[in-house]
Amino acid sequence: MRTHVFIVDDNTFPVHLKYLFAGTGAKDRDMHIGLLSDIKRVRPNDLVIFYIEATEKIKGGFYGIFRIAEQNPIVFHTPNKSGFVPNLQKKLIYRTLIEPYEVYSNGVPEWEVLDKLPIYATELQWSLIYRKLKAKRGYTPLLPWESEKLINMIRNKNSGKILANSEFLGGFDFDKTNRKITTMESKNIYPHPRNFDFKVLDSIYNLQKRRRAYEVNLQLYFTENIGFNNNLNFIVGENVVWFGNEVYCGVAMKKIDILTICQDIEKKEYRLIELKDEPIKADIIEQIEYYINWASQDSGRHLESAFNWNIQPVIVAPQHKPKNWKSIVDAFKNFNNKQVSLPILYFEFKIESENSIIFNKINY
Repeated sequence: MRTHVFIVDDNTFPVHLKYLFAGTGAKDRDMHIGLLSDIKRVRPNDLVIFYIEATEKIKGGFYGIFRIAEQNPIVFHTPNKSGFVPNLQKKLIYRTLIEPYEVYSNGVPEWEVLDKLPIYATELQWSLIYRKLKAKRGYTPLLPWESEKLINMIRNKNSGKILANSEFLGGFDFDKTNRKITTMESKNIYPHPRNFDFKVLDSIYNLQKRRRAYEVNLQLYFTENIGFNNNLNFIVGENVVWFGNEVYCGVAMKKIDILTICQDIEKKEYRLIELKDEPIKADIIEQIEYYINWASQDSGRHLESAFNWNIQPVIVAPQHKPKNWKSIVDAFKNFNNKQVSLPILYFEFKIESENSIIFNKINY
């Protein structure tokens, strides 16, 4: 189950509901590759829950459930003054359209989701807690078990009484006084242009030529193409049922660049993918070990049913420097000998032109 939590406030939430879209922005900026990489995770039929952050005057909560609409482009760009339409006080430059799925009137209060302690620590909504500690993410992907728990909390808060399902043709609004989603007879059609023309490989190619950092652009390439470009399957895995980027792992605020969950009849596999825009060195193993300790049921226990036989660390980087190769191979082999996960998969890439990137699996 792929569920995205979009952050709104009392002013933006009614507009999102009336025009059925979800969006993200970075103050006055018209371009933000990190946010674009985030929202490019969405796929048609993914679920959407809105989160109103609590303040001293506003009662926060989680509301839903909507889903991403079938559309092309699935994400569109609204720069300059168009970022404030329709009637927004906060600029939202990247957007996607949504539709009702299983919408409930009442939300779940923030404290019940984030502060009320469950019996077991593994039942805490860690993705949302990490996001709140960092307080910079416009929206957050929930791991499948987190999504299931939050959705059930919304259902239970409403005693299972659905306000609107996928067949509902009317509109929505938000009653600020009673803190409820309400319905209207007719809906507002999103009236504004929906364009997207950012060429991510072109950006990587030009940044690489100028010797500028481009790791976040590389991350965008993955979030934009997972599930669409089968040439990435040998890196991200086959049968990807869930993926996220910038996945927080621990209060130290370290982040896994790309996390995928692959599922077939026989087993589930977790791929922890580290992206680099510079040739790797042997000390990359320290990052990999941290991620695995956070994830494994034998240690941090943050990924459900994750063990040494189904956690697959993956490293993706430009061509290595020959002088470092022996130390890298030694570090890989020493790590693999610990058997805390599957052996490291290592891939190198080359940007051949503004429209071409080649990945190669490197044996060591």
